[in-house]
Amino acid sequence: MARLKVGLIGCGNIGADICIALQKGAIPAEITALTDIDDSRAKVLQRSFQLNADVCSVTENAEKVDYLVECATAMAVEDVAEAAIRAHTSCLIMSVGGLMANPSLFDRARDSGIELQLPSGALSGLDGIRAAMEAGLHTVELTTRKPPKGLEGAPYLIEQGIDVNGLDDPLTVFEGTAREAVKAFPQNVNVAAALSFAGIGPDETKVRVIADPRATLNSHEVVAEGAFGRLKTLTENLPSPRNARSSYLASLSACAAVRAAAAAFALRADAAQDVGSRE
Repeated sequence: MARLKVGLIGCGNIGADICIALQKGAIPAEITALTDIDDSRAKVLQRSFQLNADVCSVTENAEKVDYLVECATAMAVEDVAEAAIRAHTSCLIMSVGGLMANPSLFDRARDSGIELQLPSGALSGLDGIRAAMEAGLHTVELTTRKPPKGLEGAPYLIEQGIDVNGLDDPLTVFEGTAREAVKAFPQNVNVAAALSFAGIGPDETKVRVIADPRATLNSHEVVAEGAFGRLKTLTENLPSPRNARSSYLASLSACAAVRAAAAAFALRADAAQDVGSRE
């Protein structure tokens, strides 16, 4: 079976979880290129998982592989997408919020014959949101509730002088649009971006962020209303073992996307081989 060559952009928590998934051998894919703003992080991943992978630039990575996975930060997204478009390499964007500032990248990718894929991330129900959009949605609201530790260091909290340490009761630290939420909490609410792209957009999707000292899980509640009726989902996520700011389900969604890409790649390769054998 043909194996998908995968390039990782960002060698942190999600990258490590993808490596763990591939090590199990059930996904016909291999990591063949690594890129990180800090080369030493890429080399640690390379060494830890004994990867036969080159440590290289974003551009080189895109040119070497069949499929890119961006799992760095929102600030890296534009450069990664541009490299993917130039190299005609489809790319999974985990830092979904990074696409808000430049939505034209979707059109340019399509014109280049590739996909900029978005994961489900730490959120359930996006399939229902997309289906509901066929008849139109009136409102979409997201309430994210996290332990205070999972929100520490967020730009918005620092700018507003909000201290979430020592809370006795839940505190609503933010209310606004998805676009504003992604800017305020770039490491915490990629779900808001994913939800807005699936539904009514970043300026119409409403977001509330709550720091809850009693919470042991990261939870995301979505309420949407439209011509179809009313949708309500609640996703309760364990934090990632290596990053309290990220939900484990986000990493698993990346692994699922790589699995799907590898399966599609193998099917295309098998089909091409069949055609070649008949000629």
